[in-house]
Amino acid sequence: MIVTTEFCLQVDEEAVAAVLPGGVDRPGLRRRLAAAVDELLATAKPAACYSSFPIEAILHERLQLAGGRRIGCGRLASVVAGAEELYLAVCTLGAALDERIRAYRSRGRYLEMFLLDELGTWAVDQVRTQLYARIQTEAAERNRRLSSPISPGESEWPLREQRIVFQLLDTRAIGVTLETGDLMRPFKSLSLAFGSGSGRLGAEGLRRCQFCSIRDRCRYAASGRVSSGGSRGRGRRGRGQGRGHRAPPGVPDREGSHQKAGAARLRPPQT
Repeated sequence: MIVTTEFCLQVDEEAVAAVLPGGVDRPGLRRRLAAAVDELLATAKPAACYSSFPIEAILHERLQLAGGRRIGCGRLASVVAGAEELYLAVCTLGAALDERIRAYRSRGRYLEMFLLDELGTWAVDQVRTQLYARIQTEAAERNRRLSSPISPGESEWPLREQRIVFQLLDTRAIGVTLETGDLMRPFKSLSLAFGSGSGRLGAEGLRRCQFCSIRDRCRYAASGRVSSGGSRGRGRRGRGQGRGHRAPPGVPDREGSHQKAGAARLRPPQT
């Protein structure tokens, strides 16, 4: 297993559009957003762990990995069809960011809570995107291709498959654990899987929107603010573990919802 912390979070206009699709025309809101960006960059500790596993066979909708371990169902097998290896990865921003978001909520500072939570959601997806791009570059040097990535909870791949990911990866190395309901802590964490092979694979170059069960009614996908490269850089819609967000840690009825498909999106407080 490989552990890396070599990520660079750069909050640009694309990130701002993702966090506040309506823009930041009000000076007071712009100042608070700038403060939230500074806090994100000072608090987040991006990290990821990943490993590849030889695929021995595809049995109906499940992949049989070397050693007999089976994983998948739903879309996973079709997405990685033709692959010789399965990559599994977990990304996180660390526990400190969760604590700051929770602290804002407990103090009733809901705008700051919202901005930092939304920025964190954007940032963890950037970690995912950078990790995938890095592995894709390394694979190309070996004349290998990667399938599109998919996460437990996306499309028809059940969130419970998260347990197998955590059995195969020692995520304690990056401080991530799997909790009740197959949700990860810290909350600003996500997992993903993708195939690697020398020939054409089942799905390559797809946006994550194309795996989402609510894409036909998602206003973010319809608006075109979701980037084609698979990240949520220009806006986000429901996603699985993987995709879907957005309750700040500490909200009991929706806590960890960014790790469940189709979760409702918070609306920014009025100022």
